[in-house]
Amino acid sequence: MYRSTSLLFGSLLAAAIVFPAAAAPQPREAPRIIGGEAARPGDYPFMVSIQRLSYGDSDHGRHWCGATLISPSWVLTASHCVEGDRPGDLAVLGGVTALSTEPSARASNVKAIHVHPAFNSGNSLEHDVALIHLSAPLADAQPVALRLRSDASYLKPGREFTVIGWGDTDITDGRVYPTQLQTVQTPFVPFAECQQAYAGELSRGKVICAGREGIDSCQGDSGGPLLLRLREGWTQFGVVSWGEGCALAGYPGVYARIAEKHAVDFIEAVWQRD
Repeated sequence: MYRSTSLLFGSLLAAAIVFPAAAAPQPREAPRIIGGEAARPGDYPFMVSIQRLSYGDSDHGRHWCGATLISPSWVLTASHCVEGDRPGDLAVLGGVTALSTEPSARASNVKAIHVHPAFNSGNSLEHDVALIHLSAPLADAQPVALRLRSDASYLKPGREFTVIGWGDTDITDGRVYPTQLQTVQTPFVPFAECQQAYAGELSRGKVICAGREGIDSCQGDSGGPLLLRLREGWTQFGVVSWGEGCALAGYPGVYARIAEKHAVDFIEAVWQRD
């Protein structure tokens, strides 16, 4: 399922929600951070929350998807998080680790939304990357580095990636959405093993798979980063995309691969690197 916030969650937050005409189809199953722990303030200054302004009256209630700041005015997320949205539907909240539950107004700060032109909103969710151009730079921006060149040397058995998000943390059928950003180490899963789990739905080279039973991303984590801490600092290798359930045995999380040629071409053509 998709790893954006579920429709059930949204209905609990707002009595009536109007979705844009071109909204994505019913999600498969959205990602959350399972088996992780609360992040410390300042650990991931590039992490932002995509806020759906029709949801609730607080930052916690409006949280829809994760995303990362890649330069002061540009944000990277998943296409399925923003497909069919207008700029005025969303706001991007940065510079926080905890999402406030206090009622507060928030205006859109989104200038434009760019969905990958080849995004497939069907089962495979190929090219699940999108860029958001903000109307003004975020204050004190500390962007993440993107892996826009070959990443194959890092995709080895035993590799542990970091995933972060404000998504569901309950491995049962319940829904527990934390106010505090969560972080977890998730193991790389080779493509052949992942392809077998998903009955041939994946395209080689376009995704990275990671996770194991009890360790995964989940609903509300979509659009967030798959990270490694390299010598140059935090570097993003993937975007939280989808998976069968959350943290189920034999079903790793699926992440859009940033170094894939079509993703790189899209990012470099659209991103203005302010």
